[in-house]
Amino acid sequence: MEARNYILAVFSVLFAALTVYSIFFLARRFGGRTLQAKAMLTVFMVLIAGAGLYVMHFLGLQSLPELESDEGSAPLALVIYTLTLAGMMYLIFRLRQLLAEREQLKELAYRDTLTGLLNKNGMDHFWDHCKPNEQLAVLFLDLNRFKAINDTLGHHVGDLLLQAVGSSLNQFSSKGKRHIFRIGGDEFVIIAKRISRKEVEQLALRILESTTRNYKLERHELFVSASIGITMSHGRIDRQRLLKEADSAMYNAKQLGQGRYSVHKQEQNPQQIKLVSRSKAN
Repeated sequence: MEARNYILAVFSVLFAALTVYSIFFLARRFGGRTLQAKAMLTVFMVLIAGAGLYVMHFLGLQSLPELESDEGSAPLALVIYTLTLAGMMYLIFRLRQLLAEREQLKELAYRDTLTGLLNKNGMDHFWDHCKPNEQLAVLFLDLNRFKAINDTLGHHVGDLLLQAVGSSLNQFSSKGKRHIFRIGGDEFVIIAKRISRKEVEQLALRILESTTRNYKLERHELFVSASIGITMSHGRIDRQRLLKEADSAMYNAKQLGQGRYSVHKQEQNPQQIKLVSRSKAN
């Protein structure tokens, strides 16, 4: 009887480990999946967990002897059964911890530590999981006079300015619709999904109104403006072409003056609108 209980306990522990590993294996494949695929994976994970618990329960019952025939083995069987279930619960707890840590590491990898916005890795991840023919508008934003501020007032003040701009931009993010990225220095990219030409120009207008203003940074008060270049996707997504077009349009906006936007290859009577008057920085 003791040998039988021992074999059942070993199989029970092995099956618990296999169940937890299977759930962990499926959970790692959640990233980048569609909602339908995630729902299917979740169903499989629930089924595997349910089957695992049922088999654990069945093996535990098999390890319980008839109390009348062998009362001395009953406590040992109960202990084995309880320990096996406790071990499985612990493994599930550790799995949840590992998944949470994985999400935290993923968040750190995709977030800019200075502004809290998505970084270049986050943008690469966005492009990698973007639908081939998604309708997108790409806005490339660059701050004017940022290098001069860094050179004259120091990188600390420059970092404070980037944090303030990042905070202003963050209000325009919208889950599943608009994504804000800081891709380096004072360069930011806003990608909007399913948006018309008129809507993207209105968005650029609101962003410029929010970012082109006076900033109080410790004992310094600075007037800083931004320039935005806009392009829109047509057909199959080409990330490099879109970024290049938006970057080129941004330089056109700079030539028009401060606090303006420009649409790539679009003739419009400087409807690249000037939003604010130039003001001398303090």
